[in-house]
Amino acid sequence: MAKAKRAPSEILPIGATHFPAKGNADPQPLPAGITIRSKRSVQIEFMWQGRRSTESLPGAPDVEAVARAVTKRQSVVDEIALGVFDYARHFPNSRKVRRAEERQARAEAATSCTMGELLEEWLQRYALDNPHNRNTLDTHKEVVASRLAPSLGFLAPKDITVDKYVQYRASLRAEGLSDSRISNILTPLRGALSMAVERGLIASSPAHSSAPTKQRRSKKVELNDRGEPSFSEPLPTTLDPAYQHAAKSADPLNDSERASVLAKLVGQVRNLFLFAFWSGLRTGELIALRWCDVSADRKRILVRLSYSKRHFTTTKGRRARWVDLTPPAVAALNAQWALTGDAGRWVFNNPRTRQRWQNSQRLRVHWIRALEAAGVRYRKPYQTRHTYASLMVSAGESPEWVAEQMGHLDGRLVAHVYGRWMAPGKAVPGQAAAAVYQQEWAAAEGLVARVDEVELAEVGEREVEAGGPEEDDEEDF
Repeated sequence: MAKAKRAPSEILPIGATHFPAKGNADPQPLPAGITIRSKRSVQIEFMWQGRRSTESLPGAPDVEAVARAVTKRQSVVDEIALGVFDYARHFPNSRKVRRAEERQARAEAATSCTMGELLEEWLQRYALDNPHNRNTLDTHKEVVASRLAPSLGFLAPKDITVDKYVQYRASLRAEGLSDSRISNILTPLRGALSMAVERGLIASSPAHSSAPTKQRRSKKVELNDRGEPSFSEPLPTTLDPAYQHAAKSADPLNDSERASVLAKLVGQVRNLFLFAFWSGLRTGELIALRWCDVSADRKRILVRLSYSKRHFTTTKGRRARWVDLTPPAVAALNAQWALTGDAGRWVFNNPRTRQRWQNSQRLRVHWIRALEAAGVRYRKPYQTRHTYASLMVSAGESPEWVAEQMGHLDGRLVAHVYGRWMAPGKAVPGQAAAAVYQQEWAAAEGLVARVDEVELAEVGEREVEAGGPEEDDEEDF
């Protein structure tokens, strides 16, 4: 026999506050803490841990369901008063129970997971996402191994507070590190903290909350008689702050220093540094220069590769560029063609091994010995690039043309970094230097090395090979 359906009048409507009236009796209000919110459940309300909590009991909201809800609520209230209430036992399917379990799991994970583990996982993720940035990956690995892991690796993510992050950043600045070096150190740390946020180990990254902010303040501006604003101080420039570091790093060699250093070099090494002085290539770009990137008349080269830390990479900014060569650079190339043009694809080879230079460290040894022999103050080999730029702008070449030759986006950096050497006036791009350095360029033919010579003694070469890790001679511009 089929079960009889409930009469519609027995089901309480949503939002009902009273039971249905029976006969002539007045309708009775629903018990305290009972609410009809759905056609399929009855909601009870109680105070738990100082906060209002609600739970729905399944079942059509009729008189019997309300009676069961009253009994359930009273049991919950009594257990809360006695301090023995177990939320999961009474409401195992409640969202509050699931959230509490998730919070507990995150708390346990935050205690067991260390920053060292997160840093290693971040390195693995970076390697997968950036398979071609080997040099940057090596830098991140070095930073994690030498700095972050020893000082912060044993801590849990929750222990890295905003104050601790700010203190660590301040300690790096107190060491006198440059802004770029500090940024390199903090990048893996910020990445690991972001991973901790993704996994719910911490609510937010202290790195995002500790960024120093600068408040912009408006300044009073006076108007002249014509209603035009007059400023008491120059307007701020829009140059990148990194340009300030670049300007301080530029320390080019003067004419006598340049001549003295080249006179102490021999063979292919002299040709390489003569070419570097008059082409503006970075050290890694010199090592990676191939004959297939040299024009047929050897007056232009296509710079599209660099070599650093035993890896070939694209040039900085990933922009290939054509460089118009000056006569000394052309003379160096012509001399190199007789030495390496038939030997292989690399323009400059190590004179001892007859193979491509394996790193910039060996070039640095030749450079340092030449500086010492010439009595010239020490600079990095990268200063040959600064020397080229200062020579060009002092001759009157436009910053835009020099920037194009050096691989920069525009002439702003050139004007800012090399402005103290800049000559007034305008000239045809690439022609101003010819008038200024005509005599020196004419003498370049007699300066190049047409015979391959080896400067280092055998014991000296072994010392270089047994030396420490290769230093990165490249700069950020």
